[in-house]
Amino acid sequence: MNDVVLWHFPVSHFNEKVRWALDWKRIPHRRRALGPDYLWRAWWATGRAQLPVLFLDGRAIGDSTAIIGALERLHPVPALYPADPQARRRALELEDWLDEHLGPPVRAAIVGTGFAEDPAAVIAALSLGMPPRAARFMRAFFPAFRAFYRARHGMRAGDVGEHTARVFAALDRLEDERAGRPYLVGDAFSVADLTAAALFAPLVLPPEMQYPPDLSSPALRPLRERALAHPMARWTAETYRRHRGASAER
Repeated sequence: MNDVVLWHFPVSHFNEKVRWALDWKRIPHRRRALGPDYLWRAWWATGRAQLPVLFLDGRAIGDSTAIIGALERLHPVPALYPADPQARRRALELEDWLDEHLGPPVRAAIVGTGFAEDPAAVIAALSLGMPPRAARFMRAFFPAFRAFYRARHGMRAGDVGEHTARVFAALDRLEDERAGRPYLVGDAFSVADLTAAALFAPLVLPPEMQYPPDLSSPALRPLRERALAHPMARWTAETYRRHRGASAER
């Protein structure tokens, strides 16, 4: 792999999945944080108006799961997919389930609360690491931006309680799945652990997190306190401590 470039949102936990995979495999890469123009840039590159997008030797790959799969095929050591076929199947099932049942409600609970109670805080979080024009754009066109964001991510005003309930239902299931073990599948770190920890990290904010958003807004305090009291918060912090490592960004 001669040239590896990641287009990403620094604050996004789905983008964190890919950053972690690149760092875990020690793949030197360059990162480019896009602003609101990501829609047409990502669409041009992959046919999907979504980040992350990874350019791997000139080939654009979208979707965090597809990117990790490509990295695993091209750079299989250290592995994120278990060697045992049954364990591999279970790890991939969990990755898909987490992408649907944990990642979106975490985002919706945080952003939905911010939209309703502290717009300045949510704009600061969403524009973390982006060019300065991104925050200016969000502030100048906030009602339109909020409506667009809600529509894009299937969020309705007043549904924050529902999204929060989904977060904790997913965490309860993960805690049952883990059953006191250090890993979700087998006895080694896998894509299932990476995905679970990355998608919950915005509410835990482990010290190893490379782009921690400022979630100190009083509006978000009850959500964070409840999240930090859950057993999966301690597991997430420990998983980051043991396995996140240093950045491989060039």
